[in-house]
Amino acid sequence: MKRLFYALLCGANACTILFLWIVCASTWLEPSQFPRMSQAGLLMPAALAANALFLIIWFAINLKGLLIPILGMLPAYGFILDYCPLNPDKDEHANDTTESLRVVSFNACNWSFTDSTDGEWNAKLLLDTLNADIICLQESAATHWRIRKKLKAMGYECRGVTGTSVCSRLPFVGDSIIIDYEQSQNNLTAWHLKHGEDTIFLVNVHLQSTKLPPDEKKHFNEHLHSRDKEQLEQTGRLMLNYLSQAAVMRSTQTAMLDSVIRSHEGESIILCGDFNETPISYSYQKMKHRLKSCFRESGLGLGFSYNNPGFWVRIDHIFTSDDWMSTNTHIVRTFRCSDHYPIVTTLHKREHKGASGQK
Repeated sequence: MKRLFYALLCGANACTILFLWIVCASTWLEPSQFPRMSQAGLLMPAALAANALFLIIWFAINLKGLLIPILGMLPAYGFILDYCPLNPDKDEHANDTTESLRVVSFNACNWSFTDSTDGEWNAKLLLDTLNADIICLQESAATHWRIRKKLKAMGYECRGVTGTSVCSRLPFVGDSIIIDYEQSQNNLTAWHLKHGEDTIFLVNVHLQSTKLPPDEKKHFNEHLHSRDKEQLEQTGRLMLNYLSQAAVMRSTQTAMLDSVIRSHEGESIILCGDFNETPISYSYQKMKHRLKSCFRESGLGLGFSYNNPGFWVRIDHIFTSDDWMSTNTHIVRTFRCSDHYPIVTTLHKREHKGASGQK
């Protein structure tokens, strides 16, 4: 009886491992060819939780059994660290120097969240808190006039278009690249910035959003809390349709982004943006093989950047070429100025340059 119990437990654990592998492997699927299957990455929390549960079970009943989930999770080790990096927590400004750069990516939701804190508009307080050298904005409405005034007073020059803009304390040089995505209000902008004797190629991108209707998000949360299985499944299928359609559009946009990055290979590159994709996704993994993810390199934990209740995801990312080292990458959750929170990192220049990706 005992042997049968352990055999069943081993079989169940093998199923959770296979589940984890399938979730990670879904990032290799081109969404235009496998629109629904490519969304399996959204199940990463469930896959990790299931395998973590078996770690606890084996620890409690048979330490030798720990080898099963540990060895099973090893092939997915890189994906696990993409999703939830475990870098030591550090003082936010411990490594800041005059040579370092503080970079922010933030979907501002067109500065539409005008609730106040201590009688002031949250957005202004947020900018003071960020105090970055470079701020990449998505859904910036070409930077709201009140924000532009505040940024100018803080020493920023702002350039961009409706959708994406860059506010920089570093001088702009040369021409820009502006790509408007077809059948979408989203776009990509790229600029060159002067940093000492070097030049930075800065890319700011906003990939296709899911376009989930607010009512469907609300219903999903309600069904989740009420545990209405039938309604939850119905809403889930509808949401999967929206997610799959958006993923197909993002794959095309990602190909264009990838082309821009490849055309500047060998330069010093910083890529910021709202990818509308978690780290276990086609778009994220595509960029990770070109550049380094700052949150992977120096972030801690899950780092949720989307603040809609029930949708706990990190969809805002900062990547760099190999000539940069990032420290203290984190999400600023102090002020609610948008349906996103800013992602912030501090970059330090390395001695060599390169744009090879993170393995």
